Amino acid sequence: MSVLIDKRNTDYDRLTSVARADAFLDDTERVAAEVDHTLVADRSKVNRFTGHLTELRVAGAPAFGARGQATAATPDTGYIAQAKDYVASVAEAIGFAAGEPVEFAADPNVTTTSEGMRVVSLQQMLNGIEVWAMAPKVWLFQDGTVDRVIGDTVSAPADLPTKPVVPAEVALRVAAAKAAEPRTLRGAFGDDELPRLDVSDGFERLSHQPLNDQPMTFSKGPFEEAIPARLVYLYMGDDYRLTWMFTLSRENLAAQYHAFVEADARTKDTNAPEILYFYDTVSHAIAGHVFQRNPGESTLDKVPFPLPTTGYPTQVPSGLPTGFPLAWAERHNGKVSTEGNNVRALNGTTRRPFEVGVDAAGNGDFNPAKDSPEQFVTNIFYFCNYMHDYFMMLGFTEDQGNFQTTNVTGLGMGADPVRAFAHPGPVSGTANMATRADGLEAVMNMGLVSGTGRHTADDGDVVFHEFCHGVSNRLVGGLFDANGLREEQSVAMGEGWGDYFALTTRNFSSPQERVVLGNWVVNRSQGIRQRPYDSEYPGTFGDIGKGAGEVSGAGNRDLTYQEVHDVGEIWCASLMEVTRKVAAALNDKERGYRVTWQAVVDGMKLTPKNPSFLVARDAILRAFRAMKGGRLTNAEYTSVRHAAWEAFVRFEMGFDAFCPNATFTGCQGGTAMPPAGHED
Repeated sequence: MSVLIDKRNTDYDRLTSVARADAFLDDTERVAAEVDHTLVADRSKVNRFTGHLTELRVAGAPAFGARGQATAATPDTGYIAQAKDYVASVAEAIGFAAGEPVEFAADPNVTTTSEGMRVVSLQQMLNGIEVWAMAPKVWLFQDGTVDRVIGDTVSAPADLPTKPVVPAEVALRVAAAKAAEPRTLRGAFGDDELPRLDVSDGFERLSHQPLNDQPMTFSKGPFEEAIPARLVYLYMGDDYRLTWMFTLSRENLAAQYHAFVEADARTKDTNAPEILYFYDTVSHAIAGHVFQRNPGESTLDKVPFPLPTTGYPTQVPSGLPTGFPLAWAERHNGKVSTEGNNVRALNGTTRRPFEVGVDAAGNGDFNPAKDSPEQFVTNIFYFCNYMHDYFMMLGFTEDQGNFQTTNVTGLGMGADPVRAFAHPGPVSGTANMATRADGLEAVMNMGLVSGTGRHTADDGDVVFHEFCHGVSNRLVGGLFDANGLREEQSVAMGEGWGDYFALTTRNFSSPQERVVLGNWVVNRSQGIRQRPYDSEYPGTFGDIGKGAGEVSGAGNRDLTYQEVHDVGEIWCASLMEVTRKVAAALNDKERGYRVTWQAVVDGMKLTPKNPSFLVARDAILRAFRAMKGGRLTNAEYTSVRHAAWEAFVRFEMGFDAFCPNATFTGCQGGTAMPPAGHED
């Protein structure tokens, strides 16, 4: 994500700016007595920007009780009702004052971890309008008992305006003018130029709501897709603003902008409203017969589509659709193409799939010429389907928001395969992935790297990294909008998760650990990152926000940690160290990898929107704890937990690490192990 405009005062410290803003921390015991169970509030887990607690631990909360268990026909409704009622009952322990409005809407999709934890994603509302970026999650056990409330909320006055003064058409004109500006997309693959667009013809309102304060859609004009618009409250730190929010997509989704334009006309000019927040959501990498790794490490091998489960490093869990892995390619009129249920791989120029004929037995063979447009399409089709099935075996299934046209179980939304474009030549962004809500296609673009003449569709490092953006965006962001990685640390973790899975999926069966990413496609031995991801990786949590010359240690003066890809390296290096140490603790590399992968994926499900590194760390540790007595014996869990904490401590994410929020400001490293008796 690239932020182009941000008028929020993200340095605002509500705890020092508002009298007794932290008084709720002293009232936890009173609220606990009212709800008749234990609440644990840690003063170090307050977002100083919002002044609210980001984690409330719970013990002894009631199960479903009088409401009754969720029924088989509507398995999520009971958990959603339980979560919303519970948050309302403990709101004063989170930071809301008595009498303040406490209003939440719920993502209708309840996520389930591999160990059966239910996760309800909430969105704070006020006067029926979304309060932007305030989206906690509630963790529940299968019987409805709440385990934890985690994520951001904020107190807001009930008398905020509800009706826009600025018409939507006027606000859109301002947002579209900004989105239409030329822009240079900078990355390790080289710079790409987005040209200026002509928006002089304006935009037609496609949905004709009678009132100007309802969600609506406008024609796409020169943009790639129709433009949705809705009202949201934007918390500014020392202020609250009613804004119009628009999503504007450039060609091939090389950039997809979220624009927040004032709707309350504080500028006093309703014809020239101000943009308050504007950012690009697309994750840009700066960083048949297919190359199963890249042309430098493998040849064009004939591989079955779909790949059998024995071709994956994961184990096949129970509960997957009968016949898994399901067909990748579809047959039509005696042909088979690279359009399937999971992935629609297309030539970026013709927008057509690669088709081949089938024989009398129905067999087809995608056998394109090397370095041809058809070969690039076939390769991206293979890599994306591989990752689809890999993550499905780790719990990114139909009911958890995966990418499929048709969900054979009838769960989830469907109609959202990955639309993967392999552009024959260079393309703006070179390699990127745009993820939308469950039920809307994700879009991936892979193109030729101008400096090397090598294609990103041929490099598993790049495609795996980008596919993982879709997974983390949906599992952390929630299926309702898949947009939960917006703050700086959150975006950085999206990059780190992508690097981690791109590397560890290879390292599982490799005798030599791979610690460099993207070296083939850029033809550079050190790859596209600052340092190799080995155990000596120098960056730590305490280095976040530091520029050149500020990172301590001999030979580290050229390192910088002020940009999301660079900071993401710290997250990836930490997860790789967790994997090494867990494997060593279990004295079993394969099992160590599998257990850690599962904890990382389950941790994404548990992680609330806009997390810091420390919030995501705690979610992974909680995912390990859920394996105790099941996937791990009690003794194994003790060893694994200690190993994971050691790895986080190595990267200064110890028990005493601190950050005031999820920006790059104020990160303080810590190297303390948790105290005896502490439960993750």
